[in-house]
Parts: sequence; structure tokens; C-alpha cells
Amino acid sequence: MIEIDYFMSHGSPWTFFGHDRLKKIIKQYNVNLKMYPVNYGEIFPVSGGLPVFKRPLQRQKIRLQELKRWGEFLNINIVTEPAYFPSRSLLPSLLIIAAQIRKTNKDFELAGDIMNALWVEELNVDEENVLKNITDKLELDSEDLLSLAKSPECENLLKEYTKIAIDKYVFGAPTYILEDQIYWGQDRLEFIERHILKLYNSQ
Repeated sequence: MIEIDYFMSHGSPWTFFGHDRLKKIIKQYNVNLKMYPVNYGEIFPVSGGLPVFKRPLQRQKIRLQELKRWGEFLNINIVTEPAYFPSRSLLPSLLIIAAQIRKTNKDFELAGDIMNALWVEELNVDEENVLKNITDKLELDSEDLLSLAKSPECENLLKEYTKIAIDKYVFGAPTYILEDQIYWGQDRLEFIERHILKLYNSQ
């Protein structure tokens, strides 16, 4: 079966833009997806990246314009400068990992809902009550998942996922890896689909 490694950040609008489109691809082509929430705060220093507010003003300006363009193109009502960006907690990513550990089969949906809360609803996803409401709407055991998210088990997995990302030369969010090919950015999803079709045609 074809496999894609998906390195994502709950605080990345670009990850959010590609999330549902990636879901359509993996369903259409029956792809096995491995989703890795990672800590880009550790990846940036070793890859030459900078957090948004440390980037030159030229880059910050074009980023906001691009967010607006892509939001309109994808028909997503994104707030380009949400009140609670950047997310300063790793708890949302740890919660996604907790949902994976518990085999809820809703970790992908949970990730999407967390990003929607941040980028569309303009909620503070660093707050536990906000995360609890999101998990409750998915009919998940929010108390159990939040407790697990704060455990060493989840923290260690986040560190492991981040190391995997660094070892695979990931530097930005989102990054998709198919075979030996690294696809950085939601605007590369069309290339991923082409890659998948080539694999099918070669069988």
C-alpha cells in the first residue's frame, strides 16, 4: 500500500489549508497516512527557519497577502491575523497524539477541528476548556485525552516525531513525504496526486 508521512503543526495556516484536501486524496487512492504532529520550535533552529514574527517585514507582508489569496481560492474564511496566534502551547498537538494512542480513529478530524478553531473561529486553542469543547463535539472522552496529553508518554512521542522529521530533512509545515520525495507546502498536493498516479500506473 502507498504510504504518506504527514508532518504538521496545529498552529500552521498552511497545514490547515491542505488538511481536508489531503483527506480527499488518501480516501480516493486508498493511501495509508502517517500523521506526525511535530514541534517546529525545535525544527526551525536546525533548518534555518524562523518563527513568523522574527522574519523580515517583507516576508511577513507577503505571507498575509498569500493567506488572504489562498483563503479566497479555497473558500475558507480564514482570519489572517487571529487574536491567539501564535499558539504558545504544545498541548493541542499533544492532544492529537493522545487521540492516536487511544486509537480513536478521529485524530485527523481532531487536528482539523483544532486548526479551524484557531484560524476561523479565532479561539484560544491553548486553553484546556477550548480543547475540551472540541473533543466533546467529536464525542471523545475529553478528560481522558487531556490527561493523557499531559503525560510523559505523549511528550516523548512528540519528541520522537520531531526527531523523525529532522532526520527526514523536514523544515516547514506542512510537509508530506512519499517514497523518497519531500513535498513542502499545501500547494504541492497536486504533485503528490501525480506521484500516486505514477505509482499506480507502474504496477
